[in-house]
Amino acid sequence: MSQTTPLAVQLSDEWGTSSDQLVHAVWHVLWAHPWFVVLATLLVVRAGVRMVRDVVHPGHARDAVRTFTRADKITILTRAGGRCEHHGWLGGRCQQTGALEADHVHPHSRGGWTDLANGQALCRRHNKAKAARVPWGWELNRLSRRRATYFAPGTPTEVVRHRPRWTAPG
Repeated sequence: MSQTTPLAVQLSDEWGTSSDQLVHAVWHVLWAHPWFVVLATLLVVRAGVRMVRDVVHPGHARDAVRTFTRADKITILTRAGGRCEHHGWLGGRCQQTGALEADHVHPHSRGGWTDLANGQALCRRHNKAKAARVPWGWELNRLSRRRATYFAPGTPTEVVRHRPRWTAPG
């Protein structure tokens, strides 16, 4: 076969079938196994969401400090009232008050700032479930509105994802 011959024609000559038969065979396999179509669709959607997030949240340099200080942890847990800040769709705010962890709202691994403005109190279960997921802007706005109901008056409720560029080291 020459280098300029289309792949479908090369395959049809190699296998002794026409390109129409090849397309028909692929269609038949997909029709016989609809789970494959669902899987492929989910993978394409997932890749699309990741591309959109990469555009919306471009890379930021990681903060040099990875963990919250003990004083920051105490402040984060105290301002949350000693209770997990996770809010479920149906159940409201999590009732867990023991074994709380100071967590980055915008994950450190994704460029989040290690600062009180990017900290939240989560129980171990919700911290593990969140993993390195980057919250959407509307989720941060909702968290800020909910925090206003249980944070002490005068305490800032909004989340600051990244160190402001004018204060970044270097």
